[in-house]
Amino acid sequence: MTAPLYCLRPDVAVEPLIARWHAWPHLVSPATAALNAANRHLKAMESYVAMPQLHMAALRDPALAGGPFIDLAGGRIEEIRALIAWTRQRQAPGLALAEALNAAWKLLAARADGHGLGPLYAELPEALRGAVELVYTPAGAADIRVNEALLYRGPCYDPTLQGVMLRRITGDERPFTMSTPRLDQPDSLYLEIPFADPAYDLLGALRSRPQPLSRIAETLGVGPDRMALLESLLTLETPPPPKPAGITRWRYFGHACVLVETAGGKSVLVDPVIAYESGAEPARFTVADLPERIDYVVITHNHADHALLETLLALRWKIGTILVPASGGSLVDPCLKQALRAIGFTDVRALSTLEEIGDGDLGITALPFLGEHADLDIRAKAAWLVDAAGLRLMFAADSNNIDPLLYDRLRPIIGQVDTLFLGMECKGAPMSWLYGCLLPTPLERGRDQSRRLDGSDSARALPAIRSLQARQVFIYALGLEPWLRFITSLAPDPDSAPMRESDRLIALCRDLGIPAARLYGRAEAS
Repeated sequence: MTAPLYCLRPDVAVEPLIARWHAWPHLVSPATAALNAANRHLKAMESYVAMPQLHMAALRDPALAGGPFIDLAGGRIEEIRALIAWTRQRQAPGLALAEALNAAWKLLAARADGHGLGPLYAELPEALRGAVELVYTPAGAADIRVNEALLYRGPCYDPTLQGVMLRRITGDERPFTMSTPRLDQPDSLYLEIPFADPAYDLLGALRSRPQPLSRIAETLGVGPDRMALLESLLTLETPPPPKPAGITRWRYFGHACVLVETAGGKSVLVDPVIAYESGAEPARFTVADLPERIDYVVITHNHADHALLETLLALRWKIGTILVPASGGSLVDPCLKQALRAIGFTDVRALSTLEEIGDGDLGITALPFLGEHADLDIRAKAAWLVDAAGLRLMFAADSNNIDPLLYDRLRPIIGQVDTLFLGMECKGAPMSWLYGCLLPTPLERGRDQSRRLDGSDSARALPAIRSLQARQVFIYALGLEPWLRFITSLAPDPDSAPMRESDRLIALCRDLGIPAARLYGRAEAS
């Protein structure tokens, strides 16, 4: 008798974790992972254990959304206390690296006076010796460059800290990723599997390619004691295979995620962040709406709402090539290519400005964009020009057009753009919200508030549209969809600056005879 075949239910969330925190690229790269553990995770957990009431009160205040407050309703204190002890033991090499980096910054502050830095190497902590280079910027400021490739091959990169939590969901709400660790739940299946393991390919394919229960359990390492929980996450229903597009079209999957398909059967997926079939509104495309193979994935920059490991790992089995922007090598600019290769992606290519790649009727070019990174020396960011069988689409993500001459320079090089996708999160978080844990000293509040993770407002967006002579414009990447909230902490507000400014830009485009709209939920065009 043939064994029944099972698929993963479409309402099962598969959340990758590192040391029990939601996995994003900065937790993969060893140096940024170490600094996040020391300066974000441990501090949040220690604060929660000391003052759970403060965290409860903060979570009730919408103005504090996205802050360092653990969302456990004031309970499970002993489990957090145990996680603190476990973190200090299991992440000891990384915590030592974070301490060493702090000592190195102090050394540079005291001794890097413009003279040669050679004598300081002997005074570096052992955890950094041979793994960093001490440099000056052209203006004379001392800096530390980390050799990430060496750190990946040392004790600071520990794949055994990686795992995944599976559970069925009935909506899109989840605790904010950067403030709340994922503790065991009765309805959740936690698997301690390094991300590079082929088990993730089986798990991703299991959405549409059924397997016998015995093979699923063996591959995932699920024993008899957890078999009932595993079965509750599976279904005997196999979804129908996706239909080839047959035409050149694009589909909007929410936030900054857009799938482009050509009539010749090629496909590129931009900034993959894909919702589950949770039964909640609004209507959305899911993995069931993706083609059998994704030829290219392109990532605009190294933020969790654009490089979501949860989606990337789920699609790894069907992705051909991932294109990422080349990084600059600073401590705040970890290499996305190395991070993705470390977790099992075999074909990752880093493109510099104006480098291009082509395949049949699909062409992709990396373009520069300014802003979004709070004036830090972060070079791993790119807009992408996708030529899909002659349809020219530009994905500018969170570009802040602080110098309109950039697009004036690009226009004669790249030609006219048919469709411009432009982010307008024009009142982003202050620099410290994301990067504060990586800095040697806190930035004074006024300066921190002036350096924000923001995109263009209408006054800056309109010159970009004119420079590129865009035939139509779509505003996206505003974090409006509810399935983004656990990453961005943003809640839709019609009176917010991004909504007002995007409304203003749509009206300005209309006056110029340029079709423009704000995307939400799902959309498509051919």
